[in-house]
Amino acid sequence: MSLLTWILFFLLQPSTPASTAPTKHFNPPPLNPHPKEALHVTMSFDRPQDAKRYAITMNALYQNQARECGYMVPGFNRRFVYPEGTFDVPNESHDPRRAKFSIFLDRYDSGHCDWEFAAAQFRVHEIETGLYTYGSLGLAEHFAPGTVYKGVCPFRESTFPIGCFGGRFSVPDTPFYNEVTARRRVPVTVRVSANSAPLRPPSPSFFSNFVKPVAPNDGVTSPL
Repeated sequence: MSLLTWILFFLLQPSTPASTAPTKHFNPPPLNPHPKEALHVTMSFDRPQDAKRYAITMNALYQNQARECGYMVPGFNRRFVYPEGTFDVPNESHDPRRAKFSIFLDRYDSGHCDWEFAAAQFRVHEIETGLYTYGSLGLAEHFAPGTVYKGVCPFRESTFPIGCFGGRFSVPDTPFYNEVTARRRVPVTVRVSANSAPLRPPSPSFFSNFVKPVAPNDGVTSPL
């Protein structure tokens, strides 16, 4: 066999390490047909008349948080990414004055990589115009069973939505927000049912070995 033939023979052979490397699965795993671990969240309008004008919807972010299942985005601005997906959470209430949601922590079957609940966001929609405001249900401490807190969602006469405020953070006293009348500031109450499942401990992340910043002594995070 000539030298050229030998070279072609070896070049055409499949690469063994590449063919046996484990495949990473970045798509959500199958739905769990019988989820049991749920956060039961109720959001209600503090003013009954607001229920005739507005509606509340919610979605939940699930994230592939296993350290070995993320990937680094190539290029100059390199960053580590965890695959994720956002999914609508159905409203279980037939009362327009309040919306009830069950956010299942075990919504997905465990696959090669674990997908975990990461965050929830709600929207308050104005039924007639389609305008909306949005807010986050906050951090882990705001999901503790039995938690109750209030917020206010301002509506500007604009197609660009602005966020809700809650906790010790009221609507700022600025010209931008002062144009929102009291009638267009929608107060809501968020309740996490006492029979809700506790959040699971966070999975180790790509940044677990990095030094965490020191939190300020008086730092308080708004739940909305």
